Amino acid sequence: MAGTAAALLAVTAPATASTAALYCGAGRGLTAEAAVQGAIDDARTSASADGKSQCELVGEPQIFEVFDDPNFGHIFRASVNMSCE
Repeated sequence: MAGTAAALLAVTAPATASTAALYCGAGRGLTAEAAVQGAIDDARTSASADGKSQCELVGEPQIFEVFDDPNFGHIFRASVNMSCE
């Protein structure tokens, strides 16, 4: 058991030494592109509040098409993860 824990710590130590942090952003819009851009802006705004300005997308944006939004009817919602330093 102790060997497994030591191996896990050895694997995770370099990843935690990085100054990058993961931020999640969400957005909505009349088009998928607008929703994704809103999500990117949301994540960057959160990162900038922590003093981080260099951000890159991690993975692909998640896009959801909504047909029955109570306020807007047909819209898109998006979620992104960004690594920021």
